[in-house]
Amino acid sequence: MNKPTIGRLRLLCYSLSTLLIFFFLSCRDDEERGEQTPHNPANPIVLTSFYPLEGGAREKILLDGENFGTDASKIKVYFNNAKASVISSSGERIYAIVPRLPGANPKISVVIDGDSVIYKDAFTYHTQAQVSTVTGNGETEFKPGALSAAQVYGKYLELDAEGNIFMSWRDGGTFGVARINEKQNLVTPLIEAIKDELVLYANGLTVDRATGMLTAAHESVKEVLFTFDPREAWYPRQRNIKFSKSDLTSIVDADRYNNFVTFCPYDGYLYTRFRDGKIAKIHPETLEATIVHQGPYGSQYGQAINPAKPWLLYMTLHSNATPTEFKQGISVLDLRDPDGSGGFKRLNAPGGSGFRDGPLEDALFNYPKDIKFDNDGNMFVADYGNHCIRMVSADNIVTTVAGQPGNAGYEDGGPVESMFKNPWGVAVNEQGDIYIADWGNARIRKLVIE
Repeated sequence: MNKPTIGRLRLLCYSLSTLLIFFFLSCRDDEERGEQTPHNPANPIVLTSFYPLEGGAREKILLDGENFGTDASKIKVYFNNAKASVISSSGERIYAIVPRLPGANPKISVVIDGDSVIYKDAFTYHTQAQVSTVTGNGETEFKPGALSAAQVYGKYLELDAEGNIFMSWRDGGTFGVARINEKQNLVTPLIEAIKDELVLYANGLTVDRATGMLTAAHESVKEVLFTFDPREAWYPRQRNIKFSKSDLTSIVDADRYNNFVTFCPYDGYLYTRFRDGKIAKIHPETLEATIVHQGPYGSQYGQAINPAKPWLLYMTLHSNATPTEFKQGISVLDLRDPDGSGGFKRLNAPGGSGFRDGPLEDALFNYPKDIKFDNDGNMFVADYGNHCIRMVSADNIVTTVAGQPGNAGYEDGGPVESMFKNPWGVAVNEQGDIYIADWGNARIRKLVIE
């Protein structure tokens, strides 16, 4: 008989907890069918205990205390800053659902009519994750077709609101951009060429999720973008950025590489960064562009906008970055005032080539590559050198959500047993599912976190 995995044991514990909660709820049914009792703002909200003491997303939880009132619509419950769903209240017991990804050891607060109180003890949150393979078989030569037969060697990923996964690749003998669709069970190229026929040399991709427009920077030609419009079946179109003469000449020819372009919903512009540190703001329709910031030198690994704070542009820089304090780290630029006093700031600890979870200011990564956010402001990092997927929560706590730090391999499953080999690209859909370009394994993987 196989020994039970940690994930199965947790699932069994959660199932038992759920049965106990339903038992307690059934014992209170008669109370809750009685007359409505309002919260009394003249008296304090009293918190006593909650059950269970630990669990994961969508777990049912009972919060005990006094003076809650029985109108659940007037009660708000938070786990750190993550809002829980409140199902009902008896006046002395709130029945709620644990939210997704509230951060490490969240404190539970109850807010009624503007009064907020916090339980003394923290809730122990367990991240429940499952990794599966979407497509790819380990072969590096690109081959379109059904998901089970296709071959992929993707580096960067992006998603639209319709569930299309867009992948750029530049290894295995060809380079291009492809569309992957799970529902259609299909991998199809949008543009493809051999390396001697340089049509589009793409790295990072970006999608305006309101229109579905996909954009890629032609990294070796500073004036060129490629767009793929879903209304034209994503037919590739070359478009030229219109810099002023002074801005164009200021982009040093040897440092012309613009690896990424990112759509910013805050102002509706596209942003790209050149290797010499200049950041350009581009109108998506007229393509008129302006250099808005001069930052540190260095090639790029990733670039993303935080949808919870869409004026913040995040980047990861290569080991050739100068000053050296920006090497292999996560940095941010405030687009509201890009040349202001805040400037271009590194967020995690200096050093690079290490592994350390915890507060972002103390955390270390090992060649962090692509970064993307979910709608709650959690950042997911493809930690290439550590062979794992890291998460920076909205309150800036770094945790490892999948993979085994320092151990390369290929294994689907839960967070403990899953393995990656040099993950490079990440993308996050509207539901918070994470797609990973597992470059070293030549596969596209999917991480579902509860």
